[in-house]
Amino acid sequence: MNRLRANFAALAVREFRFQWLASTLGTTAFMTRFVLVPIIAFELTESYVASGLAAMGNGVGTLILTSYGGVIADRFSKKPTVLISHIAEGLVIAGSGILIVTDLITVPLLFISTLIGGSAFALTGPARQSWVAELVPQDLIPNAIALQQMGVNVAQVLGPTVASIAVLAFDADAGAIYLSVSLLFLFVIPFTLLIPRTPPAVGSRRSPGRDLLDGFLYVRGDARVRILLTFLLLIVICGFAFQVLIPGILFNEFDRSADEAVAVNAVLGVAALAINLPLAGLVGGRFAWPLLIAASSLMGAGLWLVAWAPFFGLLLVFSALTGAGRSAALLINQPIMMANVRPEFYGRVTAFILMTFALQSVIAPVWGVAADAIGGRETLFVVGAIMLAAALLLLPVWLRLRQLPDDESNATAEPSQVDGDE
Repeated sequence: MNRLRANFAALAVREFRFQWLASTLGTTAFMTRFVLVPIIAFELTESYVASGLAAMGNGVGTLILTSYGGVIADRFSKKPTVLISHIAEGLVIAGSGILIVTDLITVPLLFISTLIGGSAFALTGPARQSWVAELVPQDLIPNAIALQQMGVNVAQVLGPTVASIAVLAFDADAGAIYLSVSLLFLFVIPFTLLIPRTPPAVGSRRSPGRDLLDGFLYVRGDARVRILLTFLLLIVICGFAFQVLIPGILFNEFDRSADEAVAVNAVLGVAALAINLPLAGLVGGRFAWPLLIAASSLMGAGLWLVAWAPFFGLLLVFSALTGAGRSAALLINQPIMMANVRPEFYGRVTAFILMTFALQSVIAPVWGVAADAIGGRETLFVVGAIMLAAALLLLPVWLRLRQLPDDESNATAEPSQVDGDE
């Protein structure tokens, strides 16, 4: 019981509960669109490259605006930014659904829709994540960030699972699913309105560009944050490569419909949620770094096994391993990082975290080009090799980082308060 309370301690804070619900429901809508876009693009063209290009708009929009979204989050009250961005995301998803239902959708229009959605997310992401630090006591920040990531994993389960049931059991088309998930914002917006507005940070007289530069210099000068951010980038890029490649692998290697990628993503999400429940109370403890190395190694091995899988049933099993490893690595990495970040840089560092998710979409066509040239399985094998190599290299890096002194101004100054060990 003590362990269970430690895992969900931050949810005892009323304001954070509302924020978590709004964030989880909004992310569910985003994740549903996220997994459907490569499938729709592949069905329109039967091209791996098209799948990557359609999804790339999300990364372009996020990459361009997220850094300034971080500056805004560090300067101004979070609530108005989050609320406006949620409204924009809901309208984009509903509009895309109308285009799909009316057979007007094309790959360029998919790109534009993901570009607009990514731009809205660029503003809401840093504000929403850094808002967490204002809603809970400092000793609960690592747990709150872990629960926020768990909410993302819940969304990864709900979105693809509902889409899978709708497509495979009821033969629903993607447009109807888009329109359905846009209704989630009828709950997201009221939950956001229920959260009290927190005061803005002390205003800066410097230009946004100068504040952004200071954020880059801070990350560059902090070894732990810099290394964890780089490692997060590898986790995200390799994880998204799986989602870009899987529709084509199913179609070309298993003679199955690309639509069945929603079922694979649902398995990925269920495994992610299952692994997160026992880990949420450990992210601030002494096992965090070894667990990060183990989780990322599991992800790399899972990608290899998916690339090798001789039949569909085994592919689903190995996809579960991949999902568990990826989700655990993401869950552990971000709380460790944010626990080492000085509070005045929360928004900008969060923006850099979200930029790693943007870069995955920008790089997506590269995996498509490689798969069209050498094959989907072969490309996925390369992705797995990259992840395994990075996990192995992280071990000596961590051993060296252990010798560095802690910054007493960070949440790591009192790790026992978030250890969960009693």
